[in-house]
Amino acid sequence: MAPRASTAEATHPAAPEGSAGADDRSLHSIQREMSAIFADLADLFGNPASLGSIYGLLFASPEPLSMEEIVERLDISTGTASQGLRRLVELEAILPQKSDGERVTRYTAKLELRPFVSMFLKQQLLPRLERSSGRVLELQEQLSTLTPSRRKVLETRLDRAATWHRRAKTFLPVIRRFLG
Repeated sequence: MAPRASTAEATHPAAPEGSAGADDRSLHSIQREMSAIFADLADLFGNPASLGSIYGLLFASPEPLSMEEIVERLDISTGTASQGLRRLVELEAILPQKSDGERVTRYTAKLELRPFVSMFLKQQLLPRLERSSGRVLELQEQLSTLTPSRRKVLETRLDRAATWHRRAKTFLPVIRRFLG
């Protein structure tokens, strides 16, 4: 069975003989670097690096990729790829697509960050802020067990932390509305 021609191959003339290999090497190099960049960003935001790697690969891919192609290019397990793709679809960061009559799902990166950031704020940051706000309140209740000098210092610091949480909780919904 002949390999399926990609949209890019169908719409652009073939590269001169000998340059196709160099083009593939350059593309794969760009994809590896983009994967590394997004892996670092995912890690920074507390997500698995593999999630960022998958998104980075798709971001730097001129045509949609199947899970098998993603597994091969990133040298990750099928399970890791499957979980990452599922999560990226949930975050609305990638789009799954199937061509008529094709069994394989291919994925492409959404280039608009607004839904991705909005979903991250809603699913990750706001719940964590809520949990940590509750923890600050619990800590404030424990202040009475400290000596007066320690209590005074920690009251001031916990008040500051509570203020930061209130500001963040006020500010983040504004950002979400701005992002749509």
